[in-house]
Amino acid sequence: MDTFSGNHSNLNVDSISLVLIPHIESSIRYKIKEYITSVHQVYGYTIPKRKAFLGRKRAFEIVYGNWDKSFATLPRYMVALQYFNPGTIVEWKLERSLGIQKFIFRYVFWAFKSAIDGFVYCRPVISIYDTHVYGKYDIKLLIDIVVDANRSIFSLAFAICTNESQETWILFLNHLKVHAVKQHSCICLISNQHGDTLSSVQNLRAWQEPYAYHRYCVRHLKANFQRAHPNKDLHDLMWMDATDHQECKFRMRMELIRQEDPEAYRWLM
Repeated sequence: MDTFSGNHSNLNVDSISLVLIPHIESSIRYKIKEYITSVHQVYGYTIPKRKAFLGRKRAFEIVYGNWDKSFATLPRYMVALQYFNPGTIVEWKLERSLGIQKFIFRYVFWAFKSAIDGFVYCRPVISIYDTHVYGKYDIKLLIDIVVDANRSIFSLAFAICTNESQETWILFLNHLKVHAVKQHSCICLISNQHGDTLSSVQNLRAWQEPYAYHRYCVRHLKANFQRAHPNKDLHDLMWMDATDHQECKFRMRMELIRQEDPEAYRWLM
C-alpha cells in the first residue's frame, strides 16, 4: 500500500478502533505513539493524536465495556469473587435519592479469604494507601498491605469509594478490623499525613480499637521534608536516620541535623 504523510477524512474512529482492538486485547499499556504507528502500517496514513486517543477509547470500550456498564456489572463481579473464593468478604454502602429508583454507589470493601487467613502469619504492621482511579468518574482505590515472612508485599484488603473522607476511612478501617484484624492486638498502622486519614485513626483510638501504634510512611515523610527544607545533605541524613534500626546511630544523625539546621531538626521532632 502507498503511504501518505497526511490524515484522511474518511479514516474515522470506528476504522481506527478495528486496528487497535488486537493491541488493546494483548496489553492496555499501549502508547499513543504506537497507536499512530499501527494505524499507519495498515492504512498508510498518519493520524493526529486526538484521533488516536478517540480510536483507543472506542477500542477499549469494545473490549472491556464503558464506565457505566462496568459499574453496573460490579455487583455481579463481587458475587463471582465470593462464589469462586468462598469466605471472601464484601461490604457495600449504597444510597437512594428521592425520586430515583436505582441505588447510588458510594463504597465497596472486599477482602479475600486467603488474605484474611494469611494475615495471621504476617508482621503486625499494616500500611494504608489511597490512589486515584483515573477515568470518567473521580473515585479512589483504598488499599491495605502487609509484609509476610519472606519480606514480600501481601495485599490484605481493598475498597473503592466515590470520595476520600474521614467517614470513608473510618468505614474502611472498621471493616478491616472486623473482618481481617479481628482479635489481634498491638497492630502498627502506617499512613501518610492526610488529614482525613489521621482523623480516622484518632477516632479509632478513641473507640479503643486494637491499633496500638500509628506511624507515618517514611517515603511520604521524606517528600514533605524535602519541600520544607531543600537541602540535599539533610535529605540523605533524614532518610538514613528514618530507616536505621540502631538508636545510637539515630541519635547521632539527629544531632548532626540539629547542628546543620535547627529548624529542620524541630520539624522532624
